[in-house]
Amino acid sequence: MSGSGGGGYVPPQSVKFDCKSGIINTAVSSIDLDVLKNHRVGDILEIELSQFETVTLSNRNGETLGSIAHRSTAELIECIKNGNKYQATITSISMPACNVKIERG
Repeated sequence: MSGSGGGGYVPPQSVKFDCKSGIINTAVSSIDLDVLKNHRVGDILEIELSQFETVTLSNRNGETLGSIAHRSTAELIECIKNGNKYQATITSISMPACNVKIERG
């Protein structure tokens, strides 16, 4: 039996991504496996916006590793548009998957 009261379920509020202190841990989407094979855990990737306003991850050679799709991606894009710079650190590689940690850099 449930407790008394007539209140319905209230879903928890989502936490808004903070441009200054927010961190995103996520999997990389649309991975280029030829680029991934040249990387190791701990490598730093640059965060950029594509012409289609997707968040892409590139290495220092200008090669695109992939993109990200996360529940905070739209907020991250707005932060980037407002002049904030971010970097992604590779946290795990398990071919063909790769995870990164995105934070201000």
